[in-house]
Amino acid sequence: MTEMEREVREEGPAALGSIQQEGGKVARAAGMMGILTLVSRLLGLARDIGQAAVLGTGIAADAFTLAFVIPNILRRLFGESTVSAALVPTLTSTLVDKGRAEGSRLGSRIVTFTVVCLTVITIAGILAAPLLVRLFAPGFEGEPGKTLLATRLLRFMFPYILFVGTAAVVMGILNSARHFLTPTLGPILFNISALCGLFALPLLWRPDEPVWPYSAGILAGGAAQLLVQLPALRRNGFSIRPDFSFGDPALKTVLRLAVPALVGLVAAEFNILVDQMVASVLEEGSVAALSYGNRIMQFPLGIFAVAAATALLPTLSRQAALNRLEEARKTLGYATLGLAALLLPATIFITALGRETITVLLARGAFGADSVDLTTAALIYYSLGLLFYGGVKITAPVFYAMKDTHTPAMIGMASMGLNIVLNVLLSLLFIRTGWERPLAGVALATSLSSAANLVALRIAMRRRLGRGGGAPVRAWAATLPASAACLGLLVLLKPRVAGMCSGGFLPGLIALGVAAVSSMACFLIVFALAGGAGVATLRRFVFRRGREDLS
Repeated sequence: MTEMEREVREEGPAALGSIQQEGGKVARAAGMMGILTLVSRLLGLARDIGQAAVLGTGIAADAFTLAFVIPNILRRLFGESTVSAALVPTLTSTLVDKGRAEGSRLGSRIVTFTVVCLTVITIAGILAAPLLVRLFAPGFEGEPGKTLLATRLLRFMFPYILFVGTAAVVMGILNSARHFLTPTLGPILFNISALCGLFALPLLWRPDEPVWPYSAGILAGGAAQLLVQLPALRRNGFSIRPDFSFGDPALKTVLRLAVPALVGLVAAEFNILVDQMVASVLEEGSVAALSYGNRIMQFPLGIFAVAAATALLPTLSRQAALNRLEEARKTLGYATLGLAALLLPATIFITALGRETITVLLARGAFGADSVDLTTAALIYYSLGLLFYGGVKITAPVFYAMKDTHTPAMIGMASMGLNIVLNVLLSLLFIRTGWERPLAGVALATSLSSAANLVALRIAMRRRLGRGGGAPVRAWAATLPASAACLGLLVLLKPRVAGMCSGGFLPGLIALGVAAVSSMACFLIVFALAGGAGVATLRRFVFRRGREDLS
């Protein structure tokens, strides 16, 4: 039993410590999740390397990417994203006010409702697969067999949404009780299963078409994410069973919060499909290259921002339920500063050494020089929005904790419109000027629209909660000299790193690892020296687990 599980069992779900104690819980949970997420991302990186070597950026890669993107988007809409927006705050309130037994009943009704809805969506998706492929990848029609392959793969993989959507709901139930360990193991099992599908299963089944055993591994990995969490429910006091009492007022509250959240999430996820649609009419390989670039960019984002957002939401929900909004502002303020201190050097590293990173990780087999050029362009322009993506992920939970899903939804809709316009304008700009590969315009549009999304969310949050509660201005200003020092170091290291990257996978990986650690250390040292008391407070908040006052 983990320390956090003991706290929940001994103190009860309503237990809420001081801002210092809650800061410690958030830092502890985020740290644990960050480590496990790092393992998962490393396995995911191995999966991407293997996929690039086996599928490259050709017809099979584009078809697989589309077939995986559509159910994956639906999974995020009806799974973990809606869980964050609606389930966790409502279930947390139920646990605080009525105890674990009532929370267990609500959890059963939510799981049952989710399974019913996702089963219907899965069947509809399988039937409508040809229409979906033609709608979201019109450019596939120009290449013989591409539309047919994408349609067959989409039908094969659509049940993925049922498995991982239900797993996301179970994750939300466990997170509401501040149990984070088991849900974080799911992605690890998913990547292991995908790797088996990529390298082991083709030895037994369809070795001439590796995209099919790979897809089977993906599907099995989705099921594994659900199955690994089920025993943890009972260990944490939840007895989940079929319950069709869909008239439950608490369930209606979840659905009422979910509807506007879904509107905003549809906007965010539709951006991904718009990216795919635009990329499908650009040069061949653009769809897969965007996916590879986005996946690598997600590596630091998943380790830092997603872990922080998941760990923050239960604490913010408890603080909001007890009307301790000043503490919520302070928790978010220092979490944002800490996130910036991690994502800014990551952005600088990718911008400076993006090509070398792609070369070492993906340039082998079917992934040739043109694939490197395409994916590097996508990665660099996606990475410019790292801080904005992360900021949105930890700001939206503040609204969810206050049971306000309308505001993020409306801002998300506006950002979607901006992204669509920028997709077209920037792609045309790069086509006509030749400044960059056309798909770079798609990635840059995503970064810019995310920046607008974050700014709008922060303005709306200030109107609701007022000013104050964040880190001092001096601490934020310290990111400027720290960024300059980090960039200067990478410029000095780049020739040496590039030479080692051309010498093979292992020397290149070592060089990139040394450069990454050195640049991060350089940033944090300068940040600490220049940031004064605000950075010292942040350090205590993280490393001493919040036991000292956040002054």
